[in-house]
Amino acid sequence: MSNLILKKEIRSVIRNSGQEVNSKMLCSIVKLMNMRYRNLDKRRVVLLTNELLYESKA
Repeated sequence: MSNLILKKEIRSVIRNSGQEVNSKMLCSIVKLMNMRYRNLDKRRVVLLTNELLYESKA
């Protein structure tokens, strides 16, 4: 899965969560993405999620 598609999926999860964006969401988002897409690299998901969470706070 490309980074652009993965970022889109992560943004969708963040937007649909209905919660304030904070760093505590990281673990939940990574778990959810791993449940949806079993063959994803966890490190890549963590890096992209951190990037998007930091971007959303600013």
